[in-house]
Amino acid sequence: MIDLHVHTTNSDGDFTTKETLIEAQKQGIEILSIADHNNITAYEELKSLPLQDLFHGTIIMGVELEFTKDGRIFEMLGYGFDYDKLKNTEIIRQGMVHATIEGETKILNELKSICDKLNIKYSKELSITRPNYMANDVLLDNILTYDENQNILKQLGIHDRGSFYREHFCEPTSPFYINQSEGKFDVFYVVKTIRDAGGKTFLAHPFSYKLPDLKKFLDELVSYNLLDGIECEHRKNTLEEIEWLKKYCDEHGLLKSGGSDRHTESQFMGYSNNNKKPIDKSLVQDWISDITPVYSLTNAKGKVI
Repeated sequence: MIDLHVHTTNSDGDFTTKETLIEAQKQGIEILSIADHNNITAYEELKSLPLQDLFHGTIIMGVELEFTKDGRIFEMLGYGFDYDKLKNTEIIRQGMVHATIEGETKILNELKSICDKLNIKYSKELSITRPNYMANDVLLDNILTYDENQNILKQLGIHDRGSFYREHFCEPTSPFYINQSEGKFDVFYVVKTIRDAGGKTFLAHPFSYKLPDLKKFLDELVSYNLLDGIECEHRKNTLEEIEWLKKYCDEHGLLKSGGSDRHTESQFMGYSNNNKKPIDKSLVQDWISDITPVYSLTNAKGKVI
């Protein structure tokens, strides 16, 4: 079983790098990649951890970089890049603290104003207390605790962090939409940044963007040679969606990847299809051997390289 898409507290995950490795070992993960948002701090942290005592699999370098297209936010996964080359790029320098307290406080206040207009109750003491504490997650977690909000949240189709972020916070037609594209990098910059550092580019969780014509979107990215592959298996993908993406990859000569996109305890590492389908190593067998591991217990030294 593999998982090439997990998050830590270095971006918006609930678990530290060490805790993530412990869970990966517990779940029997053979190949792991930590893909934090615009942030590769976890790979620096690996150097000070007793890896042989924590994880017996292989770790490859990964990151999830945000990009803008047509006024919307998307994500590109990068794998197998050179850490020293990527860490000095502008997008990583800006993202080493994925969300600042000041910036997220401003967004939280905007979201509170929207709640006021919609008569949605929230705690008046609600605030951003640490870096990488995302305003949309902070608000959503809080408003879900009030029984009096349940009817309107149900009407809006808001039931978890994912639905709130993708279908409202990032969706221009939603009353909760906040334009975040200002100051973000476009897809051409992000792809060039990953490839200049020697990495491969994979579009993250295509179905999560709820595009009216996903094939058209993918076709455009392929026409500009922006994709090495696609994340075909993801926690939220149905079996039908997984097969559709795999077929698209086969028809267009693209590589396949998979990951849980784990942020919280309820999201099972190494599983797609709503925590039901283990992500098998065979999914990446045609390219993973080309990637030099950051760490592997099978290496002679079993250390970060």
